[in-house]
Amino acid sequence: MMHSALLLCLLLGLGSTDVTVTTTTEGWFRDSGTSDTITISIYGSTNDISFTLGNNFPSGLTVNMTHVTDVHIGKVHCIDLETDGSDWWWPRTIVIHFDKGSPTYFYNVANQKLSTNGVDAAPIAWMCKQGGSTCSLTAHTATESHSGTTNLVMMSTIYGTKGATMTGIFDNVDIDDFNMGEVSSFEFFGMRPIGFVRCISIRALAGNDDWLFKNLTVTCGAGSTKTFYNTDSTWLSMDPDDDGAVKYLKLC
Repeated sequence: MMHSALLLCLLLGLGSTDVTVTTTTEGWFRDSGTSDTITISIYGSTNDISFTLGNNFPSGLTVNMTHVTDVHIGKVHCIDLETDGSDWWWPRTIVIHFDKGSPTYFYNVANQKLSTNGVDAAPIAWMCKQGGSTCSLTAHTATESHSGTTNLVMMSTIYGTKGATMTGIFDNVDIDDFNMGEVSSFEFFGMRPIGFVRCISIRALAGNDDWLFKNLTVTCGAGSTKTFYNTDSTWLSMDPDDDGAVKYLKLC
């Protein structure tokens, strides 16, 4: 009887398992981090689980925590994050990794901030998995004076023949990106399969600087690559009145 019960547990995927949550907080604002208690709920194809992530999420840093659960939730679809306080928090990326599966990536594509005070924030943030594809982006910053930036937070939407997918924020940890005349590369996992790349849009989310690029090369999935040229030399900026700069730019 004991052997039969053990076999049943193995077949159903029951028994304790470790779930590791990797949380990266946006770092542009000094107060993007929080010391309030954050709870995560993970929604799967067969079950859901909720547990406390912690109360120490410094601005610009990545925090790992592991939770042991006996609940078999199946494939991870969505998560929500909830705060218990008014301390403003801007999560950038959440990665969920069960010890018997591949990591699932969640990007804060809606630019959500958490707080109970209701000022440009909400107590709960909801994020869902986009897919299992990988997109890479290479940006060639222009050589004009002041064309590089260290103080502009940006992300993009990539459009293809089968739909669109949204990246995380352009930033390589501990690397100075977007220097004048240089090439910066970024890789985003867990993207939606979009077929052949057609267009890209870029949004400026925060910052006090401008950026001018020559071209962007985007690769999504296997063999779908396209280069977009900034033929009008349009600057990206949070200040739309700054010499014709824009917060949003779409190229096809």
